Amino acid sequence: MKLIAAVVAGLFAIGTTLYAQGVDSRINQGHRVIEATAITKADAEKKYPPPNGSTYPKADRNPHDASGVVTSPYPPYQKYDCSKVNHGGLVLDVRVKHVFVYP
Repeated sequence: MKLIAAVVAGLFAIGTTLYAQGVDSRINQGHRVIEATAITKADAEKKYPPPNGSTYPKADRNPHDASGVVTSPYPPYQKYDCSKVNHGGLVLDVRVKHVFVYP
C-alpha cells in the first residue's frame, strides 16, 4: 500500500510540474513575435518618412521578453524579434507600415 501511495504521489508531482510549464493561451492573444525586417535609412526616408519630420521613435524593450524581442511603438504594439538587426538599426513594422529604431 505504501508503494502505491508513493507512486501516485510521484506521478502527481511530475504531472503538475509539467502542466505548470505549459503555455497559457490567454497570454499574448494574437500577438505572436514576428521576425524583424531591417530597412536602410535611405529606403525608410523615401518610402516611410519619419512622423512629423522628426526622427523615428524607438521600440520598447521589456526585460521579461527574450533577448532581442522588442515592442513596436505603434498600435497594436506588435512584438518583433530584432536579434538579427544591429542596435540602432531601422526596422519596418509590417502591420502598420511605419519604421522604428531598434534600441
